[in-house]
Amino acid sequence: MENENNTATVSLVKCQDYDDPNIGSAIDKTLELIGGIENYVRPGDNVLLKINLLTGDVPEKAVTTHPSIVRAMIHQVRKAGGIPLVGDCSGYEGKPNQKRYLDACRSSGIMHVCEEEKTQIVHLSAESVEVKNDSGRMYKTFILSKQVMDADVLISLPKLKTHGLTLFTGGVKNIFGCVTGLNKAKMHLRAQDPETFSQMLVDLLGTVRPDLTLMDAVVGMEGNGPSNGTPKQISAILASSDPVALDAVACRMVGIDPFMVPSTRLAHEQGMGTGDISNINIVGESLENMQIDGFKFPSGTASFFRARGLMRFVRGMLLAKPALVKENCQKCWICIEHCPSGALSEKEGYPSFDHKKCIRCYCCQELCPGNAIELKTPLLARFV
Repeated sequence: MENENNTATVSLVKCQDYDDPNIGSAIDKTLELIGGIENYVRPGDNVLLKINLLTGDVPEKAVTTHPSIVRAMIHQVRKAGGIPLVGDCSGYEGKPNQKRYLDACRSSGIMHVCEEEKTQIVHLSAESVEVKNDSGRMYKTFILSKQVMDADVLISLPKLKTHGLTLFTGGVKNIFGCVTGLNKAKMHLRAQDPETFSQMLVDLLGTVRPDLTLMDAVVGMEGNGPSNGTPKQISAILASSDPVALDAVACRMVGIDPFMVPSTRLAHEQGMGTGDISNINIVGESLENMQIDGFKFPSGTASFFRARGLMRFVRGMLLAKPALVKENCQKCWICIEHCPSGALSEKEGYPSFDHKKCIRCYCCQELCPGNAIELKTPLLARFV
């Protein structure tokens, strides 16, 4: 693995329930262990608390960030002199729909807290901007919430949950909620397998990176998450400036090898965060004392990850393969430079494909200035 020497700090604090005094005390301790909220928020900052509002489910279902977490973080931001704002681009909306969004805020308990705390709820899908990230491996442009980009400080408040596509959803996955409206669906269409979808998340992390991530893991979700699983008592709150490291610690706590989660592995390999537990400084509770036994994964996910080689074989038999048209090749090497999976290399003076590594993103064909790469459909796919 690359990035072996990078280190990160994650605070881990025990919290048994969502009673406001307990949550407030636990979050205060969690943040103090990494320098306090003043490390992240200055007086006068507009601070966006980016929640996980996947649906409008009640807090007891453990689908969304718990409103007590939101209340405590509002208090923290104000303590530092910041101006708190609360919002998400909820998948519940589909295309931007303020009424549906506010309905979800109301039924999830978020609106009640914000009304009591006199804090503005912002509809993050209301206005979009195109944001480029030239350093992205596969995805270099995203349609993101303007409010996200305008915030002085972005604090991400994910929920610890399982996920049917990526096995786990936490700090890295929560930033997908910065993509507005139906643009999320478009990204899913472009990235249909776990590896490609996770590379998209890593490229997104390079485009909009939270200043601080604080995870609600008091009650998480096991089984068929992120919305149809079962609430699971975990009794933890985690925080870090590195969402990759935070996810790695959360995974290890519930018995998941962090590098089995593609977004953690890819982010670590590409220097976007630290996913190696041995390079993470865990402060507060020891990881050993916070282990959760019997945590249930999504049905079919474990077998999928065990059978990744078979899946690659099947995809290779059905999906078009990029191939070089030598007479058109300008030897500019753009294809090699931009291949996210390292499937291209120079051989005998021309780009050469390793189709075992190829993830069929077709970046090479898309970026080639000389039309020197064609897509060849396998015989089986033509028959089907």
